[in-house]
Amino acid sequence: MTIKRRDFLKSVGTGAVAAGLYVPGVPPVLPGEDSPRIPESGQGVPAAGELSQKLHADYCSDIPGCEYYLLGNGLIQAVLQTVPEGNPQTHCGLLIMSPEHFGRKVSTFLYHPERGLERTRLTVTVDGTGYMPEFKTTKASWKYPDRVPVLVVEWQAGPCRVKEEFMCPTGVAVLTRTVTVSNPGTSPSKVSGTLLLSPNFMFFDEYDVDRTRMTLTARGYHRMQMFSTGQATAGDRHMTVDFGSIAPGEERSATYVLTLDHPREDVERKGTDRLRAESVEYWSKRSTLNTRHEGLNQMFRASQMGIRAAVAASGKMDGSIWQYNQEWVRDQSWVALASVMLGHTDIAHAMFERILSLEIDDEGKTLESSRLRPPELFELDQNGEVLFALRSYWTWTGDDSHIRRHWNKIAAIADFVLRPAFYDPAIGLLKNSREYWERDANMGVREGYELVYQLFTVIGLDAAAEMAQHVKKPELAARWTATAKKIKQAMLSHPQFSLVDSGHFTKRRQADGEVQKTMTPVNRKSMPPGSPLREESVSYCDADTAIVLPIAFEVVDPKSALSLSTLKFVERLWNQRWKGGGYGRYDATSEPDSPGPWPFASLFVARAYLEAGDHMKVWRILDWLQNVQGGKAGSWLEFYGKRSVPPLPPIGIVPWNWAEMTIFFVHHLLGIRPLTSGLLLRPALLTGMDLVEARIPVRGTVLQLVVRKTEGEPSATVDGKRVQVTDGRINIPFPRRETAVEFELPVAAASEAKQAE
Repeated sequence: MTIKRRDFLKSVGTGAVAAGLYVPGVPPVLPGEDSPRIPESGQGVPAAGELSQKLHADYCSDIPGCEYYLLGNGLIQAVLQTVPEGNPQTHCGLLIMSPEHFGRKVSTFLYHPERGLERTRLTVTVDGTGYMPEFKTTKASWKYPDRVPVLVVEWQAGPCRVKEEFMCPTGVAVLTRTVTVSNPGTSPSKVSGTLLLSPNFMFFDEYDVDRTRMTLTARGYHRMQMFSTGQATAGDRHMTVDFGSIAPGEERSATYVLTLDHPREDVERKGTDRLRAESVEYWSKRSTLNTRHEGLNQMFRASQMGIRAAVAASGKMDGSIWQYNQEWVRDQSWVALASVMLGHTDIAHAMFERILSLEIDDEGKTLESSRLRPPELFELDQNGEVLFALRSYWTWTGDDSHIRRHWNKIAAIADFVLRPAFYDPAIGLLKNSREYWERDANMGVREGYELVYQLFTVIGLDAAAEMAQHVKKPELAARWTATAKKIKQAMLSHPQFSLVDSGHFTKRRQADGEVQKTMTPVNRKSMPPGSPLREESVSYCDADTAIVLPIAFEVVDPKSALSLSTLKFVERLWNQRWKGGGYGRYDATSEPDSPGPWPFASLFVARAYLEAGDHMKVWRILDWLQNVQGGKAGSWLEFYGKRSVPPLPPIGIVPWNWAEMTIFFVHHLLGIRPLTSGLLLRPALLTGMDLVEARIPVRGTVLQLVVRKTEGEPSATVDGKRVQVTDGRINIPFPRRETAVEFELPVAAASEAKQAE
């Protein structure tokens, strides 16, 4: 967007600039306004009824074609949105948040009620004309200098090129924004850069301009400061850096610093060089993966960056950024487990401490949507999931402090789902009136037995038994092991209540033993407007992507007839009522939301297909994830479809997506499986992959893993010494120092490793 100077202001001198009255290239402050008027990128959208106040279009989260570049460090979150032309939202608008306090886009710290994010863009003035980034000349990408995530945004400012580099240094609530202006032309250009600090009125009601130290400060519920590490001029809510005259072929740089509840003095005392060095040290200890496929490598790095940005230092995490503003034990358990695999042991430790201290009560009830539900509405999978994730944290790290400190609560978590309200020992299964995707009796869920509830209780009780053995509670271990075995047998083969029907897994059986195939709401018209569950006369609830999870977790043989039939059954959910790819959660006719593909549900299926050996289907899912909206930035939405807002919340960025991606890469592709007895490795390369390299932290040291395809027999070496490969796997002691493992898998059988455990 080009901003023309007003002719009658062209003669204003530098004294006025220093006083904050006028910034070259940026229109002046007009009467009644608190900062320079920036041309609007959109006119906003009308509010309901005849209200005169209009919401700026930036409040929307599901902007068509928008990419959200999320970065952060547990103390501060920043998101840059890029918006295609033709949309009314702000291209290159910047959002600032605290991960400790959830909110919607309208409650982010730089959001303006009338201007949205317009005032967060950089203005570069070249020879008296001001420029802002335009979509058609903007390139946004992730760079990793010394493995530190940096968002780079490059755009055109008249004859000059502008590069903005955004980074959140480790350990401080700081965003640095380094601006480099280069002149590729044939004549010199006089250049300056201006940023506004225009705080959200909901949070900040005091403002200070320090024209001696050139610092802008906004105070309220939080405290934000903006300054430059070099010379700058602070005006009324804006800061300008004079780059001077840039000769042809030259460039000049300046760094703006934004702090959140962190004083400028601390940043200056440490210095930006040290902040960067500490960031390099932090990221050097995280996992790395090189598949020789840049799209997959970026998915892995996006998961690593996203989890670091999404999870607060306290372990707090929004189930969907800008959407739910609530916490789920289910989501946090998987993100905590993925954090360990990514080398973010600090994040995992904080998350488990929060889960065990604040999100599960002494009876073993788990928090869901930041509340405890009545028994008929409990998500019975959560108990097993947190037990499995906690045991995995212990086997990955060797840290049993959570287990010993919270043992009584862990035992309560295991026993809670075995109460008579849920568990029928005569049948061997758990029942209630709520299903895995949170539909309930009002939506047509009948009392009965959900497959996923049985699955996660089985793997959770087995995990609890291993932890019980560790703390010398053999009687509990024996009871939980026996109960898990009984539930698994009933789930697979009970003559009346098994969760197998017509040769494949089925989602749910009713209390009378009949398969629940449809859902009929108590009142269809009470469902969200436009949703199939409101509009359609018959609503089917099977197939359901969750029924592939026993395959992904290898509770059943992934290559068995049962598994293959189940995967075939689920195929009807690909492109069910849309084009472009992805799996819906379940049959769209029972959808109380809008039909559309879900990334983490699709990753359930990808994990199962990889174990089953169908690489074509795996690649189809991975390709979809790379090309769908969010794939470029690495921030995937919960799902892709039109949502009725209200009564449903806006669509947000879901951290669970990153957890599923991480588990796919580390648990399934690399095949790294820490057990209580040692380290099991069983890699499985996809068709088209000839070489994969990784460095994964395990128990305080690093496992260096190389997997390649060969024409010969499978083989493996550990620090150069050959070890026996059985069914595509090896078992080795936990490494006590950095250990190099090399795997060679036959070309024709690289994905044919059998079930390991």
